[in-house]
Amino acid sequence: MRSAVVSMVVLLAACPASREVGSSSPGDDGALAPSNTACRIDSDCVPAAATCCECPTFAVNRDDPTQAACVDVNCPASGGCADNVRAACEGGACMLACVPLACPETCSAGYAMDPTGCLSCACAVPDPGGCSRDEDCVATRADCCGCARGGSDTAVLVRDQAAFDAVLDCPASPQCPAIDVCEPGAAPACIQGRCELASAGGLPPDACGRADLPACPAGTVCTVNASDLGNVQGVGVCVQP
Repeated sequence: MRSAVVSMVVLLAACPASREVGSSSPGDDGALAPSNTACRIDSDCVPAAATCCECPTFAVNRDDPTQAACVDVNCPASGGCADNVRAACEGGACMLACVPLACPETCSAGYAMDPTGCLSCACAVPDPGGCSRDEDCVATRADCCGCARGGSDTAVLVRDQAAFDAVLDCPASPQCPAIDVCEPGAAPACIQGRCELASAGGLPPDACGRADLPACPAGTVCTVNASDLGNVQGVGVCVQP
């Protein structure tokens, strides 16, 4: 799980043009790139983005010279960046980490995941025409071998399984490694209207924030980004504030 602590505030100053992530130096547009991510502790790192105006999508060492590119420019007015990520040092490299957030609202389909891969307190919008319960979904091979024969599996709507398999257009005897690589205990699940092959374990015992889950006990609050298992399912867990 990504590490978690305090929420992040306003990050980088503005810059109107963009630049491909991966460049090691800023151009006239002031764009940033992840050129220096080495670190020892969290305070070595700061959030960054491909351009100065964007919300952060990666982190760099605070001494990276590209950080100076946006200091004297102002961002246009915007809705602001999410407060569910921070810069952290993990394995000697700077990266974005999810921040636990207390979410007072209960959502019918759980919480939304933003582009950083972290949950927010915004309610997820289920896929239209998707599943509504786990029983609507079925595990099926994702390629001609399937995980039982060295390939991979996925989950689809029960009504779509035959069509999904037909689209694979597999030969009668596909050439496969014939090695079972299936994840033990993985099962089809309906997650925010999508059929997914969920890892073993299902929901954590203290899951919260979805309409079909119980309210948190007194003295605890529903918190996202505090459980890997909960994050996968788009729900929070009850923790003491």
